[in-house]
Amino acid sequence: MKKERKRAYFFAAILTIVLYLAGIFTGVFIQRAEENQLKLKTEDLKRSIENTQLEYFYLNSIGDKIPCSSLSILINETTENVRKIGQELVEIEKSKENIDSLKKEYSVLSVKGWLLNNYLKEKCYLNDHVILYFYSVPCEKCIKQGNILDQLRENKVKNMKVFVLDVNVDEPIVQTLKKTYNITATPAIIINEKKYEGLIQQEELEKLIIKN
Repeated sequence: MKKERKRAYFFAAILTIVLYLAGIFTGVFIQRAEENQLKLKTEDLKRSIENTQLEYFYLNSIGDKIPCSSLSILINETTENVRKIGQELVEIEKSKENIDSLKKEYSVLSVKGWLLNNYLKEKCYLNDHVILYFYSVPCEKCIKQGNILDQLRENKVKNMKVFVLDVNVDEPIVQTLKKTYNITATPAIIINEKKYEGLIQQEELEKLIIKN
């Protein structure tokens, strides 16, 4: 009887060890799979940024050569690509992945989009609302402000385009714009060359955008 108990305890101990090791190996496998998936996403995002950079370069070169209707369609399509890239960047950033180089490239892309859309607005006399939005990390108010901007763009204000910059990105053009508009706090929004710092609630922000 005692031998049977010892044997049962022995097998139970072996089974516990096997299950424990299996759990470790499974965890490592899942972690590596997630890391590989994240790496692929990051590489895809980098290619998207490079392609969109090239699109902006092309659009900038043909700006005076094609009619406003055609130019507007092309710029709007590229601007939508920039918005989607920004969303993907946020998702990758949530994983704590170091994406400083990608954020720098995206910042340049965002500034190009902002400049090109302002050019289109003036050249073609469009009633577009082109907004430059400065945020920082961490910043709870910035998250709220970003959500408000998304809601306005999607549901309230027509022809609204938002270009996003992290004030802490070590990129010359970002720091130049930060100094130009004297950004001292985040969130900060530039609407028609006017600066608004601090969290602005949806109703008030909608009025400011439409007024400008």
